[in-house]
Amino acid sequence: MTELYERLGEAKCEELAKKSWSLWHLLELGEGRKSAQVGGVAREGIARDFIRDFLPPRFVLKPGLVFDDEAKKMSPQVDAIIYQGAPLLNLTDVVVVEKNQVRAIFEIKSFVDQQDIFGAKSVGIRNPDTGLVSAFRARKAFLPAEGRYVLFTFELWSSSPDNEVIDRLRQICDLYAVVIRREPSIERKAGKDARVTNFDGSIGKLIEWLRSLT
Repeated sequence: MTELYERLGEAKCEELAKKSWSLWHLLELGEGRKSAQVGGVAREGIARDFIRDFLPPRFVLKPGLVFDDEAKKMSPQVDAIIYQGAPLLNLTDVVVVEKNQVRAIFEIKSFVDQQDIFGAKSVGIRNPDTGLVSAFRARKAFLPAEGRYVLFTFELWSSSPDNEVIDRLRQICDLYAVVIRREPSIERKAGKDARVTNFDGSIGKLIEWLRSLT
């Protein structure tokens, strides 16, 4: 990744974080944590606006559904779809597109944690087929061969070392974008900052990939 995209990624992380925290503070003034669902919807909007800023003009991004004509199946709800051409159905806030129109499917999260990344625990044993893996599996079948499955999260919480987190994310999805990585307590005690923006340069890498779409 070039220095240009690394610096741009850092700047955009700060911008995205400020928007997310501003929203959270407003929610706390209102109904507080009861508005978590509203907060999730709003953050999806923040993420989609960010992604659109770097999309070449021929591509469109909207939430919606993907129809696989060959399998005669409809996908689960998708937080954001990058597609080309006229959709089968185009409403104000949602589209239905054919599988062959899709270039990327996004899973947008306010935050992901250890359980999301590595799977839920049952009787002390983690099931690696739960969490994000399960959600991705249900949607990845609706991507054409050249399509990409992308995780976008505002915050990532994990007690595992960075290299383990990165390896696992690469197993789960094609691309990931993490605005803030919250360092586990053991790392903070060792003198690390409490948070890392643009984790693994991922926001900068996403911007570079978006701009390269043809």
